[in-house]
Amino acid sequence: MYDHIIVGSGINGLLLGTMLAHDGKKVLILEKAPRIGGRAFLWEKDGFIVDYGVHLVRFGPHSSLAKVMNHIGEKIEFVKLGKSFVVDQDGERKIFPTKPVDFVKTNLFSFKEKLSAIKVMLKIKKGKINFDDYMGKSLREWLEEMKISGGLGRYFHLVSASMMVCPFIEKVSVGEMLHNMEKVARLGHSAEYPKGGWKPIYEIITRTIARNGEIKSDSSVDSVIIEKRRAVGVKVGKTTYNAKSVIINIPAQEMFSVLSEDLFESEYMKMCKNLLPTSGVFIDIGLKEHISDLSGLLYTYDPKTFGLITSNLETSVAPQGKQLLTWFFPTTLEDMEDSAAAGKRENELWKAIRMYFPDIEKYIEWRRVSKLRVIDGVQVNTEQTIEARPTSEVPGIKNLFLVGDSIAAPGAGGDVGSESIELTYKAIEKAA
Repeated sequence: MYDHIIVGSGINGLLLGTMLAHDGKKVLILEKAPRIGGRAFLWEKDGFIVDYGVHLVRFGPHSSLAKVMNHIGEKIEFVKLGKSFVVDQDGERKIFPTKPVDFVKTNLFSFKEKLSAIKVMLKIKKGKINFDDYMGKSLREWLEEMKISGGLGRYFHLVSASMMVCPFIEKVSVGEMLHNMEKVARLGHSAEYPKGGWKPIYEIITRTIARNGEIKSDSSVDSVIIEKRRAVGVKVGKTTYNAKSVIINIPAQEMFSVLSEDLFESEYMKMCKNLLPTSGVFIDIGLKEHISDLSGLLYTYDPKTFGLITSNLETSVAPQGKQLLTWFFPTTLEDMEDSAAAGKRENELWKAIRMYFPDIEKYIEWRRVSKLRVIDGVQVNTEQTIEARPTSEVPGIKNLFLVGDSIAAPGAGGDVGSESIELTYKAIEKAA
């Protein structure tokens, strides 16, 4: 008998399992794939250690990841990014503001826009905007209401593309976006990279879980066992694993692949199944020699993409004298489901990369293109704000919980999953 079974080995379930195992609970994590990590798995190739996309940690030492490591008595440090840039619509490279002084120094804004930017950012930082009033309002509506356009409008558009993983200003919830921006400004920490990279973190996770449990790969869960409206275990093929609670760590859209629909009301199933994820194209590039010292995020406005030379933040992820570059183009689910459209987005992404590195082809040792239907479990748009997503407790079923980046947790993009860890942990404690 296990205390907790976690279905799926995505990073959020792994971190939750780490906390529970550290607490002395017997934990079993079941993963259908031959490797762990889900959409955040690591790929090692010829001395490169490659994240699955641009895998930064929002809020650095104040992040959920840092809280988990602190909970289990492990120390983690973070590396702040260097200066960020954007290739603007006129083709000129300009500073992309990530700290107060940048709003004055950048050529992205006119003098009048700089004054407006400082005024707006101060209102955000001081919490003088009631974010709840704007949850159902799009970024486009807010920009029109605030009479924001020009370079400042393009700035907010790119913040939406990167922070919210949603470049569609007519869709993204401006209340959720401004709330995220307020937290960054208040804490003084935006997206940062774990010192040493993600590999040592996975080593800590597996080591901690092994003390009080195990991770089984190639173990596809067929169903969660529910008796008298209480989760009591799971079935994997002909094998039954019993537990005091079950935690589902797969996207809410897919949870009914392991749960009987007869147990739930139609409105709840509709909410879960119809959640729209974020989608897009990643390109990872192993460079055979050093081509740049840039260590911040590198944006392009047309198309709306961003990238990072990860090895300029953490040298261990690339062999000596080489570099690792990753670039991302957030787009629509429809694009990723259409091979012709996906190919077009890939070509546009190469165009964006060449805006910074025109002759990059001659430096490429290897490349990996990933066209993904699901980047994050939920796109935080006006119809999918926090109150419109399933909570960590599954209604009507005792000892059944959800964790991950498609549930009702604060943040946007991968932050939703990170923030869900603490919420689900507290829900489990409360139910014990």
